[in-house]
Amino acid sequence: MHAFSPEPWPAERRHSGAPEFSPPSCDNGRLASKGEYLMESTIFPRIFFSLGIVAVAVALTLGVVNIARAASVTVLPSTTQQAGILVCGHGIANTHPDQARIQVGVQATASSAEGARGQAAQAMSAVLAALKSQGVADADVQTEYFAIAPEYDYTSGSPHVIGYSASNSVIVTVHKVDSVGTVVDAVTGAGGNNVVVDGIQFSTGDPSQTLEQAQQNALANAHQQAEMAASAAGVRLGAPLSIQLNGCGSTPTQDLQSRANTAGGASSGPATPISPGQIEVTADVSVDYAVN
Repeated sequence: MHAFSPEPWPAERRHSGAPEFSPPSCDNGRLASKGEYLMESTIFPRIFFSLGIVAVAVALTLGVVNIARAASVTVLPSTTQQAGILVCGHGIANTHPDQARIQVGVQATASSAEGARGQAAQAMSAVLAALKSQGVADADVQTEYFAIAPEYDYTSGSPHVIGYSASNSVIVTVHKVDSVGTVVDAVTGAGGNNVVVDGIQFSTGDPSQTLEQAQQNALANAHQQAEMAASAAGVRLGAPLSIQLNGCGSTPTQDLQSRANTAGGASSGPATPISPGQIEVTADVSVDYAVN
């Protein structure tokens, strides 16, 4: 077997009219063959070309990352604060109530729980019948409380049961305020000594108009205060910069000025006088005025 001997570099290639080019040498000092030179001349450019593609891809990737990072940056505009006068206005408006809520209850005691319950049921049935006779609708009567409990005697040292009590109370809405006294007389007459009327509260079904009037009065009060402050400071009052309803840490309120309490018992004298009075609605506003 003959050892492989690569073909030497052609002499005509080395001595042609083209610029002289020295082929690469092998490790043993001899000249590289044409096959070896062609292999080197084609492999290395491909490697460099591939590395170039990788470098470009990495650069593009980094560029995309940088662009994405730049797009997430938000520049907030600077803010300026305009000088002004901040005031709190207070307004009040009154209205006449158009409905009343009456708390009516019955109480009964007996030696047994069933006996107390029966007496309370009889008294409440009479009260409900009296309410219906006064034109009160069933939808305007709502049970608020019911309970049956033992009664104890504590005088002998250790407590012991001496009987039972039953309580039943309802909330009655009366839409004719001038008939509240008549309704009270009717329920106390029907229930007798078992009846307790535990308060009357007057209100209005739609307080929106009164609240609007109170807010308008509050705005007028705020403007008056701002004008006084601007005059004292020697500046001219400008337009409102901001208005906050229910400002100054408060909320609109309704003051039920008229309340009544009556005791139970048969009605034998004149009708119970009830005065509905007026409802007071208050409102506060916070206004920031510009100054010129």
